Amino acid sequence: MRCLGKWAQVLTVAAVLGLCSPLAAANELRSQLDIRPNNRTEGLPRDVADQLLRLGGSQEAAGQYQQAINSWSQALAIYQEIGDMAASGIAYDYIGLTYGNLGRYVEAEDALRRRLAVARDNADFQGQVFGWNNLGSIFIQRGDVGLAQTAFTEALTIARSLNSYQGIGLSLSNLALVATARGNAQEAVKLYESAANYRFRGGDRLGEANTLNGLGDAYRSLFQMSDAIGAYRLALRSGRELGDLAIQLRAIDGLLAIYLNRGDLQDARTLLDQRVALTAGQADQWQQLNTLRLLGEYYEQIGERELAKNFYEQALAIAQRLEDSQAVVFLNNRLLDLSSALSD
Repeated sequence: MRCLGKWAQVLTVAAVLGLCSPLAAANELRSQLDIRPNNRTEGLPRDVADQLLRLGGSQEAAGQYQQAINSWSQALAIYQEIGDMAASGIAYDYIGLTYGNLGRYVEAEDALRRRLAVARDNADFQGQVFGWNNLGSIFIQRGDVGLAQTAFTEALTIARSLNSYQGIGLSLSNLALVATARGNAQEAVKLYESAANYRFRGGDRLGEANTLNGLGDAYRSLFQMSDAIGAYRLALRSGRELGDLAIQLRAIDGLLAIYLNRGDLQDARTLLDQRVALTAGQADQWQQLNTLRLLGEYYEQIGERELAKNFYEQALAIAQRLEDSQAVVFLNNRLLDLSSALSD
């Protein structure tokens, strides 16, 4: 059965570009920022701002994106009042990328340009690296690939001037997204491989795992399945060691797309069990949708049509709530095919 391979590939490319679920961009942001309680002594206002920043992170992880933006905006106001520009920049990053994940690109670009302005005013070159990368991620999400390349290239130039392995790796990985968006998978592979090396050298394990997942996608688009499996497995191992849900799910989905497409049902079943365990009780409906869809594909492939129909119906209900038209069309088509087969 070939339809799963095509659908899974579409979903994976969408996730690479940050278009399928807010988890991807949020996870990459966490690989850039290291938020810790500030040791300066402004007292209660700082404590409140730090707590609001963490609260926003918890809300974002639970899928409460507007509430997260509200919390970060309150934190930002306090940081600005006490004159902490570094923390202000972090708050702008979170606000901007979350607006982007919601498709509110005007607000996203405004917040991230303000973040860049703060970094420039304070000669914060590392902040400029992250600012340009985050702004570029908004451009690529809204389809402005040329602007994205310009932003990522500016970030790479600054990162190289600082000899920042973390910044170089992040910028190269994002330039690989540009190559992917332009259909140049060979160039994407080269950029991802270089990015993974820099992220490893910089001790950025979370960023390295994100890059490895992107590398797996690029290999898969070139039908280099053994290389893709190797990249995904490395990412999955890192995701487990780091306890990072988004990295694990993305690696699992890449592997599932390969195994189900070529009929490796035992390996697929093992990974599906892992995906079910990871997403059980999670608030992210995008991930619930993907789990149910993949279960439907698996049971359809092994001939358990009633079970497949049940999982597709559950997935369809979520897709309709999320207003995911592509998923709705796909699931309706699978249900029509199953209904026809069951009535024969």
